[in-house]
Amino acid sequence: MFRPAHALAALALALCLGCPPTATSTDTSADEQAIRALVDTWGNGIASQNDSLISTLYADDAIVMPPGMERITGRQNIRPFWARIWPLKATLTLTVVSIRVSGDLAVQEDNWTWTMPSPKSEVKDHGKSIVVWRRAGNSWQVVQDIWNSDIAPPTATAN
Repeated sequence: MFRPAHALAALALALCLGCPPTATSTDTSADEQAIRALVDTWGNGIASQNDSLISTLYADDAIVMPPGMERITGRQNIRPFWARIWPLKATLTLTVVSIRVSGDLAVQEDNWTWTMPSPKSEVKDHGKSIVVWRRAGNSWQVVQDIWNSDIAPPTATAN
């Protein structure tokens, strides 16, 4: 006797057997170390003002969300964003607070400091950021990058 429930169960079993499991790593410690090495590469790119190197860390469909600006989408648009920073003669330092890996995604939390010369004195800022990484084969790529300042914006004063 034909029973639809049995046919569905057989179809589901056949589909499961025909689809091998994904190659997601379960070694989150190794994944974290791999991402930390990429963060070091990022720091080297900043120190050497190498926007081409930095852009290789981003996925083709990555999104950068800087404060006070529209989002920047795509590696081809992210590289020029970084290139515009170099004439400012600024120093940017990233310090990893944590990296949490879950399957093919990882979230990196950072603190950052920014120092830039100006005619009157140095401009200094500091804050925090979140970077989302996605596994890309045997490596990782940034898919989202957002940061903000810990310094409160100026407030309007009453006259």
